[in-house]
Amino acid sequence: MNHHRPLRTAIAQAVLLVAYGAAQAQTSTTDDAAAPAPSMRQVDVVDSTAGAAATPARRAQSSSRLGLSVLETPRSVSVIDNALLEQQMATTERDVLRNASGIATRSEYYGSYSQFSIRGLWANNTFNFLRDGAKFVHLMDPPLFNIERVEVIKGPAALEFGQVAPGGLVNYVSKRPLAEPLRTVKAGAGSHGWRSAEFDFTGPLNADGTLRYRLDGAASRGGSFVDGNTPRKQGVAGSLEWQITPDTRWRAQAEYQGIDGTSTSGLAVPDPKNPRSADVLPVGTFYGEPWLNTDGHLRFYSTELQHRFSDGLEGRVHLSRNETFRNVNIVSPMGPAADGSVPRGYWMAPRQNYTSDTALAELRAQLQTGPVKHTLLAGVDWRAIEGIYGARSTGTLGAVDLYNPVTGVVAPVASTGISRVSSDTRNTGVFLQDRLAMGDFALLLGLRHDRFKDAYTTPVTDLSQTQPSAALSWEVRPGSMVYTSYARSFQANSGTLLWGDRAAPPSEGKQLEVGWKEEWLNQRLLTTVSAFDLELSDAPATDPLHPGYSVLTARQRIKGVEFELQGRITPGWIVTAQASFQNPKVLADTTAGANVGNRVGLATRRTASLWTQYRVPQLPGLWLGGGLVHQGDKFTANDNLWRLPGFTTVDLAAGYQFAGGVRLQVNLKNVANRRYYLDGTASAAGFGAVTPGQPRSVQVSLDYSF
Repeated sequence: MNHHRPLRTAIAQAVLLVAYGAAQAQTSTTDDAAAPAPSMRQVDVVDSTAGAAATPARRAQSSSRLGLSVLETPRSVSVIDNALLEQQMATTERDVLRNASGIATRSEYYGSYSQFSIRGLWANNTFNFLRDGAKFVHLMDPPLFNIERVEVIKGPAALEFGQVAPGGLVNYVSKRPLAEPLRTVKAGAGSHGWRSAEFDFTGPLNADGTLRYRLDGAASRGGSFVDGNTPRKQGVAGSLEWQITPDTRWRAQAEYQGIDGTSTSGLAVPDPKNPRSADVLPVGTFYGEPWLNTDGHLRFYSTELQHRFSDGLEGRVHLSRNETFRNVNIVSPMGPAADGSVPRGYWMAPRQNYTSDTALAELRAQLQTGPVKHTLLAGVDWRAIEGIYGARSTGTLGAVDLYNPVTGVVAPVASTGISRVSSDTRNTGVFLQDRLAMGDFALLLGLRHDRFKDAYTTPVTDLSQTQPSAALSWEVRPGSMVYTSYARSFQANSGTLLWGDRAAPPSEGKQLEVGWKEEWLNQRLLTTVSAFDLELSDAPATDPLHPGYSVLTARQRIKGVEFELQGRITPGWIVTAQASFQNPKVLADTTAGANVGNRVGLATRRTASLWTQYRVPQLPGLWLGGGLVHQGDKFTANDNLWRLPGFTTVDLAAGYQFAGGVRLQVNLKNVANRRYYLDGTASAAGFGAVTPGQPRSVQVSLDYSF
């Protein structure tokens, strides 16, 4: 298991690029001293800090390695910026992703983190989350104190990112150093004992502003409505950005986050056939044990070098490392309740370690052939993931009373399992894209070849996959674009055996999408309408004839329509809204005919959200805001036996900007104190437990910028 050879190669490439860039800069200075130096903002391949001041449609985004704006990108992309998250006082990933169309809460992992579906399909926690455009192991609720914006990239995206589940990806973009000094400190307090503190410092380190820094951090405690659970989070991040020459820029950052909290098991269900029967229980009822906790830490490091070789050629080298450590000790399974008591078991898997390394090198060129303008992208990326699973053990805890559970009397149990390596994967990809623009039309063509190997599965997974993509767009008039796109992706079924001891081939996704993007009100407002037909095929399911083996009969198809609106109706009135309507259908399952025509498990038909902020002109400094979130019902499995009801919640907010850089904000969440459930566990007998959402709560924050 040698992770270092590819990393050494990538680092060597980065050093060569620095040396070559410096040499090119010296040559350029000597030969073209009179020529104006190009701005690095012009050649920034993936950054969009300039987008904070741009209109929604004109923002570049990391999801486009070609450097396209949101308007130019021939796919549906949701961009959620930090300003919106501050207005909503977002503290969890659910708070963030409520703003993106086509994405819904799928399941909850015992208070540790959330899992999501995008366009009806699970967003894989190993392959479908990105940090600054690089794959990121998503096993903890991500830190929001260091996030500039979040991008949700819809549909298969193998071309840019290799192996992914086909629903879509979530990209967290870190805060960057700023050229102007800014220092902010913030304190918050709220319901359920929530307390928080944050700081954010940035600015230049030298007189000419070519070396810039950013240092930020946060700590919070409480906020859980579950009895006896006082979660804690803390983190710190630092980054440097150096404009080495007018054509060369280098960035580096490091981040740490730690979490600690008691694992929550949700509410027992008095009537297993009716999840709403849990409404009679206090929402904070705790059925776990104090020593069954989940804690861990996350470390993230990255460095990136960008260089402009000439007016039509620029390059980038990116390296990143993500380390995640967790102790996971949970109450599972729980229920179903019988005779007023709740049976409980435990599942322990401490000392889990996951390491993910990513290296990327790419070149982007612009050239003209007759009337056709080409934007070319060529690159190679490499990723390695090693997972060491904790020493697992299971057992029973003894039943507790349904209505008055007495916990904390069971002595802690030590884990008796043995830690083992669960995965050691390598994924190398080579890709090529060409955007051919002629007049108002553009044709985007791409091809990617991947080699994927997982040495710690039985049998060893070793496969090669080539995926094409294509898109056609038409700029009907300035600020208006219609498009159609076709994309594919693959997902390895590591360790999955078919009868006859044959390794299972990868599952595949494909999607056809059409859409319309339009700017309104002098470019202040952007609307996006998209319709898609997405299919997942060759997904593994249990072989009914051969226990321990799988069949690749599972096939699912999701058709849907999504709407998004983002921007300013007037200079003081901001609106963000989305709605999605889907038909997630099972086309094939384990046994011929079984579950065919049913809705895909944990997939909703409808999601919608709205947020608006209005600055009161008669009282400068005062703003009022509010919004709602709707998520439709979902079934716990493809058999559609047990259904969780949908929900709608309403939030309100107000803020005031005082003179001197002081800002006060109050948020009231779930104003009507609506009782709703995010997740549920079920067996053939019915529901064992349901996970309630946040009841009514208030949050207050005070920050000072200087």
